[in-house]
Amino acid sequence: MTEAQTPPKWAAPPRRRRWSKAAKRRVWVAVLVVVIGAPAFVIGGTFWVSDLDLDEAVARFRAAGPAAAGSAGPGLPEPGVYRYRTTGGERISFLDYDRDYSDVTMRIVTRHGCGVREEQWFLVQHIEYYDRCGEALPAYGTDIAYWWTHGTQDFVCEPGGSFDMSGRRPGDRVEWTCADEDTKAAQVTEYLGDEEVVVGGQAIRARHTRWVTTFSGATVGVATVEDWFHPATGLVLRERRAIGLRVGSPFVGRLDYVDQSEFTLLALTPARYS
Repeated sequence: MTEAQTPPKWAAPPRRRRWSKAAKRRVWVAVLVVVIGAPAFVIGGTFWVSDLDLDEAVARFRAAGPAAAGSAGPGLPEPGVYRYRTTGGERISFLDYDRDYSDVTMRIVTRHGCGVREEQWFLVQHIEYYDRCGEALPAYGTDIAYWWTHGTQDFVCEPGGSFDMSGRRPGDRVEWTCADEDTKAAQVTEYLGDEEVVVGGQAIRARHTRWVTTFSGATVGVATVEDWFHPATGLVLRERRAIGLRVGSPFVGRLDYVDQSEFTLLALTPARYS
């Protein structure tokens, strides 16, 4: 298994929700469904939502070790924890369940492989990671949990793609593909132009891109993500998401998934120590 394919360290359930053992999780699910009944199971799962605060995010960053705190070089963000003001959330068709993201979400950046790994924590139950190497994206993935059931995807990408369009010009367009074991992601990244984003009272001329991913296979649908990148460091200053997918769930079968959200960076300097 290559480094890019190594499952992220955060794949296990979080500390504050003690469901770290699969067997233990199955026992409690069985108790809820059989002894108390399915309604209690659904109600309990509805409230199984928690935020990752700054202290916890910094602790996770430090736990990665000194090597993970080292600089990845020009064009990539400095390792540390970045905070984003966040609006919106996600919805699944099963029971028409809506879930808001944390008002302030965390992005943990660590030195990884030939660049950095960025982990975006929308909730403890929704985490995404992006492995960046210069402008390229060798791998990315998600871990989204509902009712104690995790859905994970880990995509490995072909060379030649561009994640942040650094070194490109407005109007440029790049097509590339990524795939996991049962889903293909056909991707197009466009450099839309340069626009100002205000971070902590400072106006920054950011690189505005649009990343459109069309999924086929076990997951079908389209994800459209607009990003505003810092021109020197490649740090995401702002992101706007519109995602609509049809996915499989081991708990309820096929369901619709929608993400409508936006987040904006609160400060350019990352937190590294509590």
